[in-house]
Amino acid sequence: MRKRATWGIMAVLAVLVLAGCATMGPTSPATQTPQERAKAQSLYFMGWYKAQFEDAASMGALAQAGKLSPGQVEVYRVKRKLLIKAKPLIEAYDTIVAGGGIPTADREQEILNLINELAAAGGKAGV
Repeated sequence: MRKRATWGIMAVLAVLVLAGCATMGPTSPATQTPQERAKAQSLYFMGWYKAQFEDAASMGALAQAGKLSPGQVEVYRVKRKLLIKAKPLIEAYDTIVAGGGIPTADREQEILNLINELAAAGGKAGV
């Protein structure tokens, strides 16, 4: 009888621990602090830039080999220009966040506008 009570208590404790762990997951956007949101946005921007840079490098290699159509070469040129423009903005955003600050909405919107420009030019919008 004592053994059964011990197992019952352990089962209840296990359920409570699992329930507690389930509530400790990552915060949703609605419950994030401004600093957490800025960090998440910075990670998104950095990931987006890395993916776009790798894509541009691949396109550049194909352009050098003469394997891109004139339209694809134009997309490559636009992509390079936008990435050159985006790099210092994203690095500045990340520096502000790394220092514990929260970038302004204008700074964030400027980067988002570049992402949208790239998507409109034929690039990939997301990561």
